[in-house]
Amino acid sequence: MDLRKTGLLAAASALAIFALTACRPAPSPTIVIDPSLAPLIPADTTILTCVRIDKLKETELYRKLKAEGKLRPLDDFAKQTGIDLEKKVFDIMVASNGKTGVALVRVQFVTEGTAGVEQPLGGPEARRFDHKGYTLYGDEKVAATYFNRSVIVAGPTESVRAVIDNRDGSKGQPPAALLERVKTISSANQAWAVSFAGIQSALPAGLPGPLSGLKSMPIDIRSIVAGLDVSQAVKFSAEVASGDEKSAEKMHDAIKGLIGIARLSTPSDKMEMLKFYDAIAVTRKAATVELKTDLPLDVLDMLLKALPNGFAGRI
Repeated sequence: MDLRKTGLLAAASALAIFALTACRPAPSPTIVIDPSLAPLIPADTTILTCVRIDKLKETELYRKLKAEGKLRPLDDFAKQTGIDLEKKVFDIMVASNGKTGVALVRVQFVTEGTAGVEQPLGGPEARRFDHKGYTLYGDEKVAATYFNRSVIVAGPTESVRAVIDNRDGSKGQPPAALLERVKTISSANQAWAVSFAGIQSALPAGLPGPLSGLKSMPIDIRSIVAGLDVSQAVKFSAEVASGDEKSAEKMHDAIKGLIGIARLSTPSDKMEMLKFYDAIAVTRKAATVELKTDLPLDVLDMLLKALPNGFAGRI
């Protein structure tokens, strides 16, 4: 072959690879809700949480806890819905209005006739019934349905029906303010939450020991934005917004005080607990209290081993 032609072909191939790479959009530095799930978020949602199962499964912590049988909530979810989390789940998002909620599950896209589309949800005992052309699996209390070939909707039956009823958006759009706050969360997180369910009350009476003096402390929380990244360590961050700076200062001081009391009450031989408390940083910026932890995975392992028998399996 002509060497000149060989060189031209090599140059053309390199240019094509460069062009494809350059045109590929860079990963978003912040969370982007899957476009197949976002329109299904009910209009009255005040609390939105999500576990990015596909990203979580890439972490060493997930593989370790899975091998040790310490992911019972996910195992229970798989049993109750019939969804194989190991094979085809990307995101599990839960939208709640504070009274009821619904799970929106992004699964691997399957073509018509492929095993999975007709796979019954809710286990072998779940009955099938129809709602506006959708097959629901379950009963009049709890049900699940294949909304389409890549989304499963599950939860209280009335909530599942409501999502179907609003499939054209005629009964309200997802709350824009909530979705905007999601965009502020780093995409490095495998789990995240946003809450606009405000809390204006006081700590309950009857708190034990040194905490009893806090029983009348007022609580003023207007919103919470939180994220959890366990890829290299346990990195948790949360922004808790109060109604004003004075309320935020009280909350900041109370949290710091609780951590201090807990640390002082911990025996000196419980090093894993002492390291846990030391890893919590609490700061205040105007009317917002920020909490951050950066806990090594080996310390978390010691914490889990120190829990009472059977407790770790419930996390």
